[in-house]
Amino acid sequence: MPTSAIIPAYRAADTIAQTVRAVRSLPDVVEIVVVDDGSGDGTAEAARAAGADEVILFSANEGKGAALRRGAAAASADQLLFLDADLGSSAAHAGPLLAAAGGDAAMVVGVLPARPGSGGLGLAKGLARATIRLLAGIDPAAPMSGQRALPASLVEHIGLAPRFAVEVGLTAEAAHLGLTIREVQVPLEHAPTGRTVSGFAHRARQFQDILGFLLLTGYGLGWPALSAAATATRIALLLTAVVGLLALTTAAAPSATPAVGAAAAGGIVLWLPCLWVTSVWLGLRKTNYLGRSMPAAAGLLFVAVGLPALLLSSLEPPALRAGLIVVGAFGARGRQARGLRGHLSALARGRLTTGTVKALGGLAAGAWAGAVLHPGQPGLIALDALLIALCANFVNLLDLRPGRALKGFALLAVIAVAVSVDSLHLLGPLLAAAAVAAPSDLAGRTMMGDVGSNVLGGTAGLALALCLGPTYRLVAVVILAIIHLACERYSLSDIIERRPTLRALDQLGAEHLPPLPESGKEAAG
Repeated sequence: MPTSAIIPAYRAADTIAQTVRAVRSLPDVVEIVVVDDGSGDGTAEAARAAGADEVILFSANEGKGAALRRGAAAASADQLLFLDADLGSSAAHAGPLLAAAGGDAAMVVGVLPARPGSGGLGLAKGLARATIRLLAGIDPAAPMSGQRALPASLVEHIGLAPRFAVEVGLTAEAAHLGLTIREVQVPLEHAPTGRTVSGFAHRARQFQDILGFLLLTGYGLGWPALSAAATATRIALLLTAVVGLLALTTAAAPSATPAVGAAAAGGIVLWLPCLWVTSVWLGLRKTNYLGRSMPAAAGLLFVAVGLPALLLSSLEPPALRAGLIVVGAFGARGRQARGLRGHLSALARGRLTTGTVKALGGLAAGAWAGAVLHPGQPGLIALDALLIALCANFVNLLDLRPGRALKGFALLAVIAVAVSVDSLHLLGPLLAAAAVAAPSDLAGRTMMGDVGSNVLGGTAGLALALCLGPTYRLVAVVILAIIHLACERYSLSDIIERRPTLRALDQLGAEHLPPLPESGKEAAG
């Protein structure tokens, strides 16, 4: 396939000529584009003299990602070959990358032979592998390899991360889209950096850039295709949400402020560790409705933050014990029964399904919390049990599209706080944690999973049980029961899609990488 070779170069005057001449010998390469990233040492002149078809000169160093982005934009072929400038004559052996391109592989990555005595302590490479494992669920052998063959349409679609995060971004985003990445051994050789001051400084810059990519992408605040302005907006919205919640709590329920503040700080600190535990250690990953691979139990954060925050709160002992029961029991219970009709029908026939057990477990947890709040009052206990269980399953029903479950929880929380600001003692910490999780969830990077939706919904149900009188609790149970019955007969997503107001609310804040066009999928193999 006709291929454009893109070579980003920085202070590569000693090697670029050999690299260009070697790449010219590759039969499929019809164009060589060299991007001089502000070298100032004659790199551009050497590339021209060696026969590069186009040499782009940056006036100042903008980083590898920017150089590749500019080179890809200037390329004319549908297939791109990314190669480093210091490969020298070994670049002539890059043919296996092109030979493996196409078929079922969307991207082919070169794995270079290990060189004894070269490299640093492995920190940058280790961080690169960990980032890709966390975000995409794969463990590449060469996470930072700059030698890649891929379609130009794929680069245009997912974009390129800045500076030295570009290779990690390419691998993570392609895997996130569900595309196949193939690694092949290639006998290419880099100019060794060794364990020198300049070598360690170079690897420190790589580590810094990869860490920045991990933080922005892991928290849902940015990814290669998201503009700097959009990233800044997301960060500002996150900070505004947290600060606004703290201000509201301080004004309306001052004694709840320490717990809310601790939850906000804890949520920020624990977010990535919770993703690592669930998606890497436990392997809890799912493919969403767009075919994206992502962590599937990000809602563990609400348990990790909710339980300690409750202990810091000034809730009355019965409410505190009920809160610990709901957060602990619903967090440990796992999957909720989304469709109740089939499970109840099976139970009527004498068959106990897993979904029925989980649904009964939700009722039992709600009843336990109700018994703590209303000892010796079976009617109120039953009412609280139904309200808590139905709220948990309501939020769980919504957890099918980015941000939908969080919006459902926010609706229930607003109702509870509007009735009684004291609800902030119970809901404030989870609202703070939800603000931390929201950018990633809205960006379609993570799923809360049943553990998250159950905890949020169950806690909101408990808050309503604490602030509503028996009559209003009964009304809430009836409304929730009607919603559940409607969802047994009709698709909730179809109901939302057919109503402009609901559709607008559903799409509010959701901004994820769009699906790869069919033409792009064909080009990617």
